[in-house]
Parts: sequence; C-alpha cells; structure tokens
Amino acid sequence: MTARDAQTDDELAMAFSRGDAAAMEALYRRHSAPVLGWLSAMLRDHAEAEDLSQEIWIRLIRGIGRYRGGNFKAWLWRIVRNAAIDHSRRRADLTILDAPAGNGADAPPVVDSIPDGDAVSAISRLDAKEAREAILAAIGELAPQLREVVLMRVNSDLKFREIADITGLPLGTVLGRMNQASKKLKESLIRKGIANDWNP
Repeated sequence: MTARDAQTDDELAMAFSRGDAAAMEALYRRHSAPVLGWLSAMLRDHAEAEDLSQEIWIRLIRGIGRYRGGNFKAWLWRIVRNAAIDHSRRRADLTILDAPAGNGADAPPVVDSIPDGDAVSAISRLDAKEAREAILAAIGELAPQLREVVLMRVNSDLKFREIADITGLPLGTVLGRMNQASKKLKESLIRKGIANDWNP
C-alpha cells in the first residue's frame, strides 16, 4: 500500500487543487473503472462511454478549483450523471435513462463489483460469465429510473444517501427504487429459471 492509497478522496482532491498532479492520477485509478462501467451500462454504447468518460475527467480537472471538500465521490458522480444527461440530450434522446437495454460485448462488466451475498451468490451455480450476462440482462430490463439507482449502488458502491444527493431525489425514493428493483431482478431471474432459490 502506497501513501497515496492511504489518502482519502478528499485529501487527494485538495492536494490536486494545490498543484499535486499525482493526486489526480490516484483519483483516476480509483474511480475511472466504475465511471466507465456506469456510463457504458446507461448509454449502451461503450465507445461513446469512453469518449464521455474522458470529457468528464477533463471537466473535473478544470473544475477542481470549485471543489470545497466534503464528499469528493458524490461531487464526481454528480458531474458524471449531469454529463451523461447532457450527452443524451445532444444525442437527441429524451433522457439517457430511456436508452434501450443491450449487452455491449466490449463494455466493462457492470456487476464485477457486486459484493458477496447479493445477486451473484444467488446464481452461484453459473460460471462467472453466465452470471454477469444473466444479471446484466435482468438489469437491462429494469425501468430506467430503477436501473440508474441499481447501477450507482452496485457498480459505484455509492451509499444511498449519496445517490439521493447526486440525483436530487429524497432518500426514501432512492430506497424505494432499490427495493422495487431488487424485487424485479429477483422476478426476472426466477422467470428465466436461474434463481429459483434466491431470497435476497
């Protein structure tokens, strides 16, 4: 473990704002994969997600002077979500949350970071690739507003209060959407004969 690994996101962000370029490299290593995974899953286009991810990091670097500390992760994800919505509008979609579900073969696996005890354990009899594909397909079937919350929670490891802050939704709404999404994911996996014994 390096000294950088021991620093919090806020400490790194403040160090970068004082001119420490290596601090931003550490933040990028820490957060770039979840950002790209979320964008890929929401936009359903890995190439567009890569381009937008780079734009977001450039925007973040240029705007770090406006960051006043507190919760870097929530600040970053607010930028990510707003950039994705702006991108969607330029693309003439009504909202990124209405993008059709699909399985981009080259997209980073969204569910790699689901902790043990969640959906992955429910379908543990499948191999890792089949498990990812089954969960991704089930997530893709969710209503857009449910999919957003699930992806922020499992792919980005955001706390529910952070998701509420980022989306501007009441905490109760976020929790309700996650609960509804969990039920729908279970129903979807049971319907496909994959998770008959799953009780999350």
